[in-house]
Amino acid sequence: MTYLKYAGFMILWGWVLATGYVRYVFPLIAWVNKPLSGLEATGERYPGLMALLVRFILALTQTWVLGIWSAWCVLRTMAYLRLPGTNGWLYYITAFFICEGILGIVAKREPYNGVISVLHSALAMGLFVMFALNPAFLLTIYPWLPGMMKSPV
Repeated sequence: MTYLKYAGFMILWGWVLATGYVRYVFPLIAWVNKPLSGLEATGERYPGLMALLVRFILALTQTWVLGIWSAWCVLRTMAYLRLPGTNGWLYYITAFFICEGILGIVAKREPYNGVISVLHSALAMGLFVMFALNPAFLLTIYPWLPGMMKSPV
């Protein structure tokens, strides 16, 4: 029953993330990218570099936001592993598939607009593995998250 509660809650919040991100964040990103496409279409050097810089900063911001999901999945797994009768491999494998699956859904629904438009999804997927293998690294990027979740790191 503990495992079903763990996985069910994670799937529920993953669905909330995927639908919320697609419904509310994608239109905002499209709104920012529309004028950037015009700057790149001019063919001039400095407006094109400025558009590239803004897209890169936007990709880093999206990586940070989507990385919160990866960090949350790892912290939730660590919290459940403290309970008696839980098995680490089963919970980590489940968290991996749910986390990567939800991030994959988000990535698939996003329109392709060059390599930078998919960079953030790939980096956020990699963050799960990095946080799972080295939970202390999580504190360098999200120092507030373990305290908010009352989770040990």
